Amino acid sequence: MEEGTQILEINLISAQSLKTPIANLRRMQTYAILWVDSSTKLRTKIDHHGDENPTWNDKFLFRVSPEFISRDTSGVSVEIYAVGCIKDDIVGTVRLLISSCLNSNSGTSTATPAFTAVQVRRPSGRFHGVLNIGAAVYSSNDFSLFNGLTAICFRDLMQEKENSRWRRRRRLSSVGSKRSEQLIETVRSFESCDFDFSDGTDSTTSSSSSVSTALKEWNCVRTAGEMAGKNLKSDGGGLLCGLMMQKKIQLRPLDQNL
Repeated sequence: MEEGTQILEINLISAQSLKTPIANLRRMQTYAILWVDSSTKLRTKIDHHGDENPTWNDKFLFRVSPEFISRDTSGVSVEIYAVGCIKDDIVGTVRLLISSCLNSNSGTSTATPAFTAVQVRRPSGRFHGVLNIGAAVYSSNDFSLFNGLTAICFRDLMQEKENSRWRRRRRLSSVGSKRSEQLIETVRSFESCDFDFSDGTDSTTSSSSSVSTALKEWNCVRTAGEMAGKNLKSDGGGLLCGLMMQKKIQLRPLDQNL
């Protein structure tokens, strides 16, 4: 944004007692077009319910110079249209002088909005209806999101800001998803790797299979041992008794001679 420029804020609030065009045979739905420079025109939203007393409450921002603010002839042009079946009919026009609204000829910022009511001039030249307008002047440093534009609707500016936030959140979420995918791939790669914990000849799969085989063999040996122990317990009593009887019945040398 250029140094020394200022931001002129125009708020088109509402209108009262507008004259319905003759060609309009249905409920009047109106919108307004305004500009500081005719090369850049902005439009309000359409009022669908107000009929001859519409309410828009739309704010518009124009980048202007301090000389523009201080001149007595500087102003904002407004045209009010009614939505038609074939073409939109003009309801009236307004020319708002900045000096009469802001009461400031110094060209300095007046952040406090000023409100006024301006008569609406019909295409026939007669005045019919009133347009309620608010105006304020801000420093260009207060609107860093103006992005070098000469004029913009405040609603569009907020929408652009919201879109930028949405894009940033989407970008962050995509980065998070990519990191999650990378983490999953890393875990899968670790799961698919065969780590060698032996002396360098067998893999994890072979070592695990050998361990399971050894466990099976050990279980078999243990089972056989348990079965043998049971047999020893069952037959050991008679065997031990026989040995003891043999020791007792052994003949002495004298008995052998007999």
